[in-house]
Amino acid sequence: MSKFCTSCGASLDDNATFCTACGAKLAAPVAAAQAPAQEATANAEGTPIDALKDKTVNAFNSFKNNPNRNTILGIAAIAVLVIILIVVVVNLFTGGYKGALKDYFGSIEDKDGKAYAQSTMSGDMIDEMIDESGLKKDKFYDGYKAVAKSTYNKLKEDFGSGIEIDFEVTDKEKIDKDDLEDLETILAFAMEDIKISKGYDLELEVTVEGKDDDDTFDAVATVLKVDGDWIVMNLSVEDCRALNISGMDMDDLDDLGDAMDSLAGLF
Repeated sequence: MSKFCTSCGASLDDNATFCTACGAKLAAPVAAAQAPAQEATANAEGTPIDALKDKTVNAFNSFKNNPNRNTILGIAAIAVLVIILIVVVVNLFTGGYKGALKDYFGSIEDKDGKAYAQSTMSGDMIDEMIDESGLKKDKFYDGYKAVAKSTYNKLKEDFGSGIEIDFEVTDKEKIDKDDLEDLETILAFAMEDIKISKGYDLELEVTVEGKDDDDTFDAVATVLKVDGDWIVMNLSVEDCRALNISGMDMDDLDDLGDAMDSLAGLF
């Protein structure tokens, strides 16, 4: 017995055409000479979504017809594979510190106040600011729409309409835990229970392109993961001040820390 069921893993006779344990139909034998090429293709291309879907359907049908231990284990293994696939796809196309930068530049391209706010503040920070201001959400985001629109118009003067902004991260330095804790302490004066779990100081190349002109600029940025949300805390674009975010970078933090230490020595 050297043949195994692909749905539940049960050991079968070489000539079996269906699984005696779970009832799943078995694929026809493939010539030995073709196996290496097919295996190489599978390794190069990965598991196709359709094949994974078919395998999942077969496993659940087998479980319905014959709910044994091997079938349950097969379904569990497929479920784990599906979860891993979802996580990989989500990480490829969304989120992360690059997602925050992309959202920031995109908010300027689209003159989108909500996207501008969400790329520079965490969800908890926004909620607290709305509560403190007494504004409705749409009015709150209108203020940031005005900022995004003003930035777009400044770029339009230099590059023409149809502004598009791209960026490339050329260097990345992780912000150490002590600096993150110091920044947490400082921001806690404005917002209670803030949690900064990760951060990077970045060097960027930012390209702005419009109908009339285009140019590439050097830039530095500080990105932080605040309460689970990645935000752009600080951005300084050399020779293109319209894109700057006047936040607090690590140099500002060090200066503020020195000032606070000096004040503490007076008491």
